[in-house]
Amino acid sequence: MSAVYASVIGKEFAAGVTLDDANRIVRVASSMPSLSSLQVGMVVRSISGVPVGDGRAEQARHHSNRSQVLVVLGTPAKDEFDLDSDEDTEADFKPPTSLPPLLPEFHNAVAQNSSSVIYDATVKCGPGGCVIIMSEGANPALPITLAAVKAKAEVMYIDTVARMKTRQTIDNAGGMLKKSLEKGLWIYVEQATKSITFLRQVSDCINEVKASGKMHATARVLLMCEPHPHFPEALMRGSVTLRSRLQNNNAAEVDVREELSESTHRKLAIHGDDMAPGETAAKPEVTATRKKVRISNQVSIVQLEKSTFMEMSASAKLTAEPTASGEGITRVAKYSFGSNEKFISLSYVRDHRFAVGTNSGYVVLIDRDGLPLIQFRPHKACIWDVSFASQFDFATACEDGTSAIYNYSLTNQELTTVSVASFQNDVFAVTYADPSDVNSAVLSGGLSATVCVLHSDRQNSSFIACRTSIQAMCATQKKQVIVGGGTGACTLIDANYCVVTDITNAHNKKVPAVGSHGSVAVTGGFDCTLRLWDVRNGFHLTSQQQLNEVITAVAVNDRYVSACSGSSLFVWDPRMMDRTLAMKTNAWRDLTRGLVLDGNIIVTASVDGVARIWEVN
Repeated sequence: MSAVYASVIGKEFAAGVTLDDANRIVRVASSMPSLSSLQVGMVVRSISGVPVGDGRAEQARHHSNRSQVLVVLGTPAKDEFDLDSDEDTEADFKPPTSLPPLLPEFHNAVAQNSSSVIYDATVKCGPGGCVIIMSEGANPALPITLAAVKAKAEVMYIDTVARMKTRQTIDNAGGMLKKSLEKGLWIYVEQATKSITFLRQVSDCINEVKASGKMHATARVLLMCEPHPHFPEALMRGSVTLRSRLQNNNAAEVDVREELSESTHRKLAIHGDDMAPGETAAKPEVTATRKKVRISNQVSIVQLEKSTFMEMSASAKLTAEPTASGEGITRVAKYSFGSNEKFISLSYVRDHRFAVGTNSGYVVLIDRDGLPLIQFRPHKACIWDVSFASQFDFATACEDGTSAIYNYSLTNQELTTVSVASFQNDVFAVTYADPSDVNSAVLSGGLSATVCVLHSDRQNSSFIACRTSIQAMCATQKKQVIVGGGTGACTLIDANYCVVTDITNAHNKKVPAVGSHGSVAVTGGFDCTLRLWDVRNGFHLTSQQQLNEVITAVAVNDRYVSACSGSSLFVWDPRMMDRTLAMKTNAWRDLTRGLVLDGNIIVTASVDGVARIWEVN
């Protein structure tokens, strides 16, 4: 899509424009003059420099705003990566997603100064180099366009989210990227860290074009990014890192963070683990709501009793295949939701029932026999974590930047959104302070390095700044919460007083796996180490095990300690951690982020799209 800039009155934009779920304009009020440049079919990308996720919610913010706001929109265009839709020649090649010239009123002082910073960065990084712009709530499209005018360069604009929604293949994208680099274009990728796969493709294309000797002298890649732990390091080599943030007048200002000129600090900032001294992490916005949705519109539902299992979703399926045994472990059941669905998170519900979160925003409840009980779709993005306090009350941590609390009713067939905390980045972890109490505080966090504590009234909240991204959470018996961090730091938080009571840096790489039972806690990380702790009074190490691969999930109960490491499932007796009690190698493909212990039953939920139920012999 090509970009269009429109200066409109905020109040008129809120009242006179109707958007659909994809932020596409479906109606424009002709009676409002400031909206004359808007057309049906345009897609809202940002408002006053702020990238738009939920367009309707952003409109509501401006319902009483009588001043002008700058709206960046995408206009309908043909496939942005379709190399065959144009009969272009080598001489007149021009991608269909170029940014148009700006109107004179947008040539303000902030934009001009920011464009100079971007221009200098493109000169510094050289042909095929990357300018990484860390977005702090501001879209740098305006200064990028001005810098391109100064450099006499054409800009190809790519919206990562729009590209993913149209499901264009990576190979097709690579063809256009390489052609653009060979022709000397600037490639501007908005919301680049929404697709790490696409960023890896960008990196590969740069290397291929350089190796072939076809890189044009004016070719550059500009990436609008948020911190992400898996940002490709190859793109950081030789790059220049900038920062884009909102000024008081809602203009996007781009500057150079001095501490980012040193490679270590830059890497930490891009990976989401950096906070400069004195800086305060951005606080999530918490909204109390009682929005109700008829479950029949969102879910395929059956009663929880086994006698009524036959009313299943058409997409859900129970896969029967021979059991698989390992040393002391036997798989007794298996469940998959759909051929393209990946299982990302797992939570214990109650009465031997479990909830699986998927990459497409579904939550599916299953039992120990691998039979699905109920499914619904509270989000339309990846659910990184899910936590249940009862069979009717749960909280989610989502890729869409929100942590939400839900209540569902089988009697009324309604799914109610109780409260939503909106972060600016992915939310990786969520937990109730007391998983047996639906009214206990709910803690959540992610890339923004802030833990949000939503109190029992679901209106008041507290915030705890961390110096690292939040990777995982779990509650202890004393209503404290263990937090696994992106740098390897593990934090113990008192949920009642909203204070940090202890921190350990025993892990030296990120910790995506935490669990607890009674006074025992277990942590596992990318340092391939499993650690057991006594957490009655802070962190006190009691045992540790070194494994061969990274640990992505852990669990503990009164009988067993379990861990997912690479493609293997491990079980120990917590009283004899010096030897493995049971092990199953090649238990799944890819990796497993979900692990729950229920007596001698183990449930795993894997990225290969399969939930497996195991029995410890």
